[in-house]
Amino acid sequence: MVIKEEEKNNLGITLLPIIYYTPETKLAFGFGGLFTYRFGLFFKQARPSSLFVAAMYTQMKQFTLQLKPEIYLQNNSLFLSGNFLAERFPSKFWGVGANTEDTLEEIYTPETYSMEIGFQKILLASAGVYLGVKYHLERTRIVEKEPGKLIDQGVILGSQGGFLSGVGFIINFDNRDNIFYPTQGYYLQAYCFWNDGFLGSDFDYFSLKFDLRNYIRLAENQILAIQLILDTASGEVPFYKLPRLGGDTILRGYYQGRYRDKNLLALQAEYRFPIWKRVSGVAFVAAGNLADRLRNLSWDNLKYAGGFGFRFKIIPKEKVNLRVDFAFGPGTYGIYFKAGESF
Repeated sequence: MVIKEEEKNNLGITLLPIIYYTPETKLAFGFGGLFTYRFGLFFKQARPSSLFVAAMYTQMKQFTLQLKPEIYLQNNSLFLSGNFLAERFPSKFWGVGANTEDTLEEIYTPETYSMEIGFQKILLASAGVYLGVKYHLERTRIVEKEPGKLIDQGVILGSQGGFLSGVGFIINFDNRDNIFYPTQGYYLQAYCFWNDGFLGSDFDYFSLKFDLRNYIRLAENQILAIQLILDTASGEVPFYKLPRLGGDTILRGYYQGRYRDKNLLALQAEYRFPIWKRVSGVAFVAAGNLADRLRNLSWDNLKYAGGFGFRFKIIPKEKVNLRVDFAFGPGTYGIYFKAGESF
């Protein structure tokens, strides 16, 4: 197949005021930028490298400063990534486990500074398999607690915050036709991580996460997206690093962290379809559960939710969307207005 160099590798710059809404933040606003560039001989062949920068403040008095580069080099055979974050993010905690009561709700405020850098090298070019390493450094302080509640009593591991330092290995298979809005292909990421006192960490624990996605083209511009997530941890895991359900990506409709424990299993599906010009729509369902041990995962008290949403294409060349989602579960709901797909 002959590919013509029809477009130049120009730098794409999108500067936008950031305005979004989630149950965790309420109204959030700030400024952000997405810079894209293709390091390849042919524009159509190279994947877009990107640099995302953002500064945000929310109605819940949360702030986030983030710098996130993702760089593809050498005809996509090398992938470099980073995530540099500073945030103060008041949040909620109901205890650990899948059956915590609403009455246990308490508010705490962690202040976090973190750095993550990664390097991946293509292992099987024909299959799109990458193998790599990551290093993570994080300092968290719990700067505000509710007097007399669990975190204030110090009975929860991580109640004072702490320092994390660890290294991880990652294997990544990705043959999606587009990283921002896939219409076909698979994505699989397996990621294991050790935080250890040998590296200066205050907590010793091991975590393993599988993220499997499949994108199926049902008809012209009609996509079925499916995601399966297994997130497990063992050892001294601080409560704020436990696998958790909820938020704008996993089981929309539940508050992020409403349920958390050492083992999480979740499945979700989303039907994506066109409406008019740059506007499209989605309908989605999701289910998941947590347990202290993998063998204890069950159908009992299964968490589930569903909903619908709309998309507006803000960068047509790269197929980047703004999204608004309305999600509902038993006794809970959420409205999400953000950039990019949920998965």
